[in-house]
This record gives sequence, C-alpha cells and structure tokens, in this order.
Amino acid sequence: MERYAAYCGLYCGACTSMIMKDRADGVATALQMQLTTNDSPCGGCRSADMADCEFVKCNRDHGTESCAFCTEFPCPRIVSFKGEEWEHHQVVIDNLMRIKEIGIPAWIEEQKERWKCPSCGSRTAWYQQSCPACGEIITNYM
Repeated sequence: MERYAAYCGLYCGACTSMIMKDRADGVATALQMQLTTNDSPCGGCRSADMADCEFVKCNRDHGTESCAFCTEFPCPRIVSFKGEEWEHHQVVIDNLMRIKEIGIPAWIEEQKERWKCPSCGSRTAWYQQSCPACGEIITNYM
C-alpha cells in the first residue's frame, strides 16, 4: 500500500501532518515547505505511530490493504467515521468505492492531481484556500 492511501479511504497526501513528515524526510519541495501547521509529522498507516488506529488493526485482522476490499465494507465503523464533523472524513466511502473500482495506485494518481494547485502544480492540503506557492485561490479545498 502506498503511504498516501490510508486504509480508511483518506488521501494522506493532502494531510498537513503527512506534508510535515515529507518535509522532515526531505521529500517536500521548497514551495511545499511554505505550508505551516500545528500538527505533528505523521508517517501514515504503516508507521509505528499508527499501530493503534482502529482501521489499521481491522485491516490487519481481515488481511486487507484497504477497507475497500473488505467483505464487510461498508461497516458501521467506516460509516461512523464518514459521519464525523471533519469534511475530509466525509469523502471516505466515495474514495473507498473508487479504490475498489480502479485500485490503489490509480486512485493515488487521481488524488495527486486533485490536490495540486491548478495554476502552478504545487501540492495543496485539506482546507487550504490558497496555494502556498503562488497564492492562487483553491476552489476544491475540500
């Protein structure tokens, strides 16, 4: 599983915590480094920090690399997660259905395109209303 695809259907490549991790690892470009956050770096679902995540545990128990491929999808756990107040959680079922349809690698490529500035191509993050590199207004910030 690519590290930007969370088991639960989130695209971690647009998460400020993952961008912070990429910055710490030297993966983020200079333009992406302009993004600031109060979040701490996150290495994604496969990192040791996420071992207690309910979706990590559940997918490991089911032997799946995504909730999309679980025989119990959509389960009450993912439906509840989708219903939380954060907008980036509200897309997980649609994301998981798309992952099931086209597979994780193709979905990641779609998400990489969705989460970049339409003007300069720099990476953008959830809730970001303007590009940190060129200042372009982002209309699909969530």
